[in-house]
Amino acid sequence: MIVRDPYVAQLFGYNNNQNGLLALIFYNALIPLSHIVLNNNILSPVLNGYFCHQLSLWQPDARIAMNNLWIDPKTGALCQGPQIRIPGFKRWKLWGSTSNSMPNNHFPALSIQTYRDTSATFDYLTKTVSTLNIIRGIAGCYRPYKEKVAEKEAIFILKTYPGAIYQRHTQQIIARLPATARDRLQYYLRRADVGSNAMRKNLVVMKNGSVRFTVTPMDIKHAKDMLLQYSICQFTTLARSWITQVHSVYSQLQIHKDKWNEYYMYRGLELNFKCKRHHSRPQENTDLTSSESTKYFWSFDSSGKEKMSQAMQVSLGLPSFTFTIDVDYLDWDQSAYEAIKMLHDYHHFDSTTTALADSVGLPILEVVGDDDWFEELDAPETLLKTKLTGLKHIWKKMGQKMRLNQRSKRK
Repeated sequence: MIVRDPYVAQLFGYNNNQNGLLALIFYNALIPLSHIVLNNNILSPVLNGYFCHQLSLWQPDARIAMNNLWIDPKTGALCQGPQIRIPGFKRWKLWGSTSNSMPNNHFPALSIQTYRDTSATFDYLTKTVSTLNIIRGIAGCYRPYKEKVAEKEAIFILKTYPGAIYQRHTQQIIARLPATARDRLQYYLRRADVGSNAMRKNLVVMKNGSVRFTVTPMDIKHAKDMLLQYSICQFTTLARSWITQVHSVYSQLQIHKDKWNEYYMYRGLELNFKCKRHHSRPQENTDLTSSESTKYFWSFDSSGKEKMSQAMQVSLGLPSFTFTIDVDYLDWDQSAYEAIKMLHDYHHFDSTTTALADSVGLPILEVVGDDDWFEELDAPETLLKTKLTGLKHIWKKMGQKMRLNQRSKRK
């Protein structure tokens, strides 16, 4: 069956013959991209790189959700079609690039029969796509995870894990970006689900890192559950460095292959505000501020310096919220490690060295041994402060970096 619409299915063929061969009826039916690149809900690193290249030829620098992309079986070309549901990949996008192809190397698209031949597809990539973009395609096949954590643990993660690879159960860091690369990591507010477009447009990051929303009386009915998602804007630097040096790190630390799925990197976090109760509608504009100490408070003061009392909040009918933190992690399937090994071998590099990373200018990771790990935890700058002071410090630092990042995006 080939799905053209969530509510309509088209018959592709049937096996009602003695030989059991597929009788083709609709030879030109489009094929959902997800049916090709996903195997047991795992994204193929080689096919991901291949279709990123195809998207670059079709729409350079485009970012299109996978659930909107289809393949023309006659030409192998990508096209947009009806949106389909892909569990676990709702927001997954394919990225094109103007610099994805190597000069003067233009080959026709692969036939759909070739997609299952990993070696043939990889050979096509090495002839048409730069080494760095093959790495991008492999590194982009990470598996995202989400986990609720306590505030104290969130502070620890914010201070310790950006720019590092760590063991999920022991929390031990095994590799990290060099200090010069870690210093360039910046948090930014990636997503704000706040109920109404008016509230979203009025979002302001304050000097102390708090986030302010201006709420009118009519907006109160929309001020329900809210989500603020923060990401590290250059987390891909670590992802690409890690995927090119993963065999080197595991070799140095003598980590067996059956343990490779226990290592992760940190990507960001989500602050979730769940509405507890509502009262009658207020009669004037107020500001809702996410604060480092009380998580949020209401205020008539646009600077957020004067907090509204609980009694006033109740009398005005303003909602109150509970607060939780979700941390976003990611790791890679064994297929990604196998694909990068193919790239090492293609260039005649020893996969247990950093030669591949060096060849494309990626930062060389620092491998962290047991002694270095304990020294880092004992260092004064990494010790946790009190609960509120520590969170204030982190939020303030995030706020400063977010403002810088937002300014650069406007230019």
